[in-house]
Amino acid sequence: MKPRHAAALALVGWYVLSLLPSWAQSHAALKTFTAPDGAFSFRYSDQLIRCVKDPNGKHTRASIKNCSDYYDSLCDDFPNPGHGQTSIACFAYLDDKFTDTPAFQAATFSVEVVDEHSTAKSCLAGDEGVDDTDKQGTTKINGVSFTKFQLSNAGSNHGIGVDLYRTFHNGRCYQLGIDESATNSQVFDPPVKEPDWREVFRTLDVPLKSFRFLK
Repeated sequence: MKPRHAAALALVGWYVLSLLPSWAQSHAALKTFTAPDGAFSFRYSDQLIRCVKDPNGKHTRASIKNCSDYYDSLCDDFPNPGHGQTSIACFAYLDDKFTDTPAFQAATFSVEVVDEHSTAKSCLAGDEGVDDTDKQGTTKINGVSFTKFQLSNAGSNHGIGVDLYRTFHNGRCYQLGIDESATNSQVFDPPVKEPDWREVFRTLDVPLKSFRFLK
């Protein structure tokens, strides 16, 4: 092997090895959540905090700042407040240097069982008020087909949007959601910058894409 080629290979090897610690650290930082009944699991980063409610259905002091927006909890109140959704897990993005602004309210990943839907047809059709424009086709997450919906609501300079994924599995209507709540950036300053929003959604995308049924 020519010295020039050997030096090039050594440089490539050094570059790859230099990336390993940061990759390993990022990978190691991921934690695993498993449903209490063992039905599913997903991975999440330490940038997310688990939202916990007390027996009265109110967020505990530790989670209320990150898990609620201007109106109420994001975890299981949208799009169906009071419509028979059982929240299994909800994790919120922690406030940090670029979301610590009134323009950012909250962003969560959640898993619910929609108890009122007992058939695949009703589960995947959506709920009252959902029309064809809200449906975004189907997508697969670890081999399981989910129907995707995009929903939103706005008022009083506040807005909420959600990417919703539903599937009917073992007789239950499962719902995965990525919800974000924000205020009008022209009213509340400073705004959340687009690259910062991408970072929030990148973090919330990890539990979504790692979601898998265990039984």
